[in-house]
Amino acid sequence: MSEKQDFTPLTPQLGIAGSSYQLQMGKVNGYWAIRLVKGSNVLASKVYKKNPDEIPLGNHLTGWVLSVIAIPNINPYQIQKTIGFIRQKAMRAIEDQKHAKKTAGKAESKSVTLDKVPENVQVKRPQASGWVQEDEKPSKGKTAAADMSPALAASNYSATGKSQGSANHRGGGLKAIPSGNGFVRSAKKPEVNASQQQGVSSDELQGILKRIDQLEHTVNDLETDNMELRKEIKSLKNSIGKK
Repeated sequence: MSEKQDFTPLTPQLGIAGSSYQLQMGKVNGYWAIRLVKGSNVLASKVYKKNPDEIPLGNHLTGWVLSVIAIPNINPYQIQKTIGFIRQKAMRAIEDQKHAKKTAGKAESKSVTLDKVPENVQVKRPQASGWVQEDEKPSKGKTAAADMSPALAASNYSATGKSQGSANHRGGGLKAIPSGNGFVRSAKKPEVNASQQQGVSSDELQGILKRIDQLEHTVNDLETDNMELRKEIKSLKNSIGKK
């Protein structure tokens, strides 16, 4: 195989045990090929043109390696092991290429089906939120005055005796608040609650206080009698205990 031929590797370079040589399989112009490598140099190579669709047999590959290798008394078993590994990797690479060609573009070409929206489902559209400040509407009087022609205003004045401005002004007929040196503004009287009006007289309050004093004296007398009664009961118990 000349250096100008395009070698497409299908396996990595696998070393032969007990040597510094490596083997690699690939294809040249669609034909199977094998080459012997040492370091970065290709020492020998062979192209199998008889059956391009079938990978060469392991015995043929082993015989070629033994014929070109420069190591005397090398163990053929180590070469057969390396040949077996690279043949498996080469066949796996071919299968992967065939699978990639079959499935190329199928994932993208799958038709996408869209689910139909049921007829009874109402689609809710987004609504704008917030508030809008409306312009203040002019009063009817202002609108009428603005739209009133001079001739109509003159006829209204002759019929009612009121000008256009005075008719449109609200409260124009109210009397002015009197003012002057003799006028005094009266202060507003505070409102009195009904509960404040219903107060307690001083006589009733004195009677209540007197009743409280009487109750306190009664309680004190009861407490004193209670203490004396307890003392008498205690003395009776002591006298009974001595007997």
